Amino acid sequence: MSKGGIRALGLILGFLFILGGTAWSANIKITINPKTKKPVIKTDVPITSKKVTPEGVVVTLATGERFSYKVTPTGAVSIQVMSGVINAVVSGAVAKISAGEAAAIKINPATNTVQVVAQRGVVEVSSQGRVIKVKPGYQTAFSAGAPPAPPSPAPSKMAAPPSPPAPVAMAPGARPAPPRPPKFQVDPHLDRTLIPPPAPKIKVEEFHGQKPASPAL
Repeated sequence: MSKGGIRALGLILGFLFILGGTAWSANIKITINPKTKKPVIKTDVPITSKKVTPEGVVVTLATGERFSYKVTPTGAVSIQVMSGVINAVVSGAVAKISAGEAAAIKINPATNTVQVVAQRGVVEVSSQGRVIKVKPGYQTAFSAGAPPAPPSPAPSKMAAPPSPPAPVAMAPGARPAPPRPPKFQVDPHLDRTLIPPPAPKIKVEEFHGQKPASPAL
């Protein structure tokens, strides 16, 4: 699918949710690859851009959400959201991460348990009909398919907030794109006599093999 088609699909999805009165939030699913034992992240909407930076992988979705993720030395996936709302789905639970918030999510395949640590902002975790709010520096741990446990202090290595992604560097000598001109709305009660008449149309003549005469200066 072309980039234009991806953007159009994203706009349609967001528009349908607005009409339905539902706040849109994109879903990302975190699982563990059984062969490599490493986390795998998938999204439910198309990706318009993906860039690898020292701070993590920065992803922009077709519906406008922008977030980054990075696998930490502890094996957790640290996710920070720059715009929109991201629902991180893991082992039947949902961690809701809004713009400006960050969370670390770790799956332990040996014990089939999950840790969700709030690194920045208050992260909402829900599972099996139970919803809890986790403050920065705290975590909730639970077994797959079970409701989240009450918040408790998180390990300091997992609770450390991630560094924000660096701004996109511009090429030397490049200038930022000029702002788009504002869109003016025509007042239906405007006095039409104040509007100048349209410019006359210029008739274009074809010169078949002949050079047109130069206009007088």
